[in-house]
Amino acid sequence: MTGDIDPPSRPRVFLSHRYRSPAVNLFFWQIIRTVQPVAFRVDEGLTFTSPTRLERMIRDADGFVGIYPLPGDPQAIWDLAALKQQARYFLLELSIAARQQRPCIIFCDHRYGIVLRCPPEILVVEYDPQEIVEAEDSPLAARCTTAFTAFVHRLRVSIAARTGVRSYRRREVGLMLDPGTRVELGATLEGSLENAVWQPVYTPWPPKLELSFISRLRELDWVVIPLDSALSYVVASFALGHGVPCLLLARESAEEAVDDLFQSTIGSIEPHHPRRVLSWAEPADLEKSFEDTLEVIGRQPRLIIDADQAIRYFTAAARRKEMVFLSYAHEDGRVAEVFNRELSGKFQEVFDYRKNGSIRTGQNWLDELMDSLAKTAVGVLLLSPDYVASPYCLTEAQRLFQASIEGRVTLLPVRLRHLELPEFLKGVQYRRLGADLEVDVEAVVSELIELLGEPE
Repeated sequence: MTGDIDPPSRPRVFLSHRYRSPAVNLFFWQIIRTVQPVAFRVDEGLTFTSPTRLERMIRDADGFVGIYPLPGDPQAIWDLAALKQQARYFLLELSIAARQQRPCIIFCDHRYGIVLRCPPEILVVEYDPQEIVEAEDSPLAARCTTAFTAFVHRLRVSIAARTGVRSYRRREVGLMLDPGTRVELGATLEGSLENAVWQPVYTPWPPKLELSFISRLRELDWVVIPLDSALSYVVASFALGHGVPCLLLARESAEEAVDDLFQSTIGSIEPHHPRRVLSWAEPADLEKSFEDTLEVIGRQPRLIIDADQAIRYFTAAARRKEMVFLSYAHEDGRVAEVFNRELSGKFQEVFDYRKNGSIRTGQNWLDELMDSLAKTAVGVLLLSPDYVASPYCLTEAQRLFQASIEGRVTLLPVRLRHLELPEFLKGVQYRRLGADLEVDVEAVVSELIELLGEPE
């Protein structure tokens, strides 16, 4: 495609993987790079999962690589429900790759068994996690090298077969609306698409599933299909089956019917991922969620080419994605530094407004602070007499406490010294720090990780 920055010797490969398994990811990365240098593109998962975005990314890739470990004890026994829960994102991405008919190889923990049953054209290398050792001549490394060599051959054949084939028109989005829905939603969808620099294009309705329609469908970057009639369900299933990225819309009153029809067409995995189907009651309700989804669909994927990039990415991706707000009094800065260091090793973003750069230059600090509070998933309060004497600290604490009552924030109060707690915090369980600051802070953060549980 025009604008391709990757060297021709580096095929573009979509990487499907478990973020929080950096050692396993790096093990397989080292094997892959010795066989064939590739340019990995990854969905960093920084916001909600958009199947439409994943469909675009996988369609644009030359091939698909999956690395699917299981966390914890390598000898543990998993039941079927737990395995399906663990594999739900893998299954989504694998299903898309199968529909896109891209060359695929997956390296998966053998305990997944039938959960990751794949069509025969997908190369599957099962491994025992106890086999993952650093020795380059290990039996697992040899098996994986052989399998990846075969995958590279398929990859080259596929790339050669697609050379010169006309691709889709970038940024052109098909709107498949019947006349009534076009009157109701057309202006809203058009305006949002144009503001986000997408080109809306109406397709004829009703469509006929013949050659001209298939050709037009494949010329589009992706399509929007409201599920408002029996024909729209047929068209949605047809487009998805042909590997065309789709965003589906459904009235709230029709959600149950949408679920039933999806169960009978594309199974139970995809409908329950955020933003596969945007529900709405009024056009105004749809506009905000549609615009949020457009922002995610248009975001550029992360590119990994060399070993340094791979190490940085896999290490950073292992950190949790919940934003942490660290709230403390100026006088407790030394303790806060220890907390900040420990939290930053476990979470991708720790907001500390006293730390240089946390608030953008020229912004009203309180407005910026409140905006960050609105996005926080974890609130850590370092409680001391100086803290409760500060009206600013109490404002932060009250906002975080209210968000925890609403279920939006996990609250972790930590008592640094003896004090009289504010009335609103008296019923909240808090932690104490002992004499060994470094050890105690590490223990508190570990307890927080356990409290949060396995990330989505």
